[in-house]
Amino acid sequence: MAATGGGLELRPAPELGVNAMNETVYYLSLSEITHCAHVSEETVVTIVEQGIVQPRGAHPAEWQFEPPMVATLQRACRLQRDLELDWAAVALALDLLDELEQLRQDNERLRRQLGALMELE
Repeated sequence: MAATGGGLELRPAPELGVNAMNETVYYLSLSEITHCAHVSEETVVTIVEQGIVQPRGAHPAEWQFEPPMVATLQRACRLQRDLELDWAAVALALDLLDELEQLRQDNERLRRQLGALMELE
């Protein structure tokens, strides 16, 4: 990603290019994700250490982040700041919130299936 004017320009990951669906795949470096998420490198390292996001690469200089991880970083920072949670608690809270969302989606899908079955009777 390169700075252009006031914004950032995503570029494809050099080793991937396209994914299995023939779509271009983009990644952000550590400095790029800190810029996009408005957080410090130290905060990103801590969040990665807690397993909240899992970039590609073994070391911070090699890390590549998927663009949706920006929102995850921001969400984690909001939880940590607003609820005054430690990072382990933030990781747990995010896992529980993700599980809650999945359960809601499953519930909605099952309700639709049940409704379709009720109409057949």
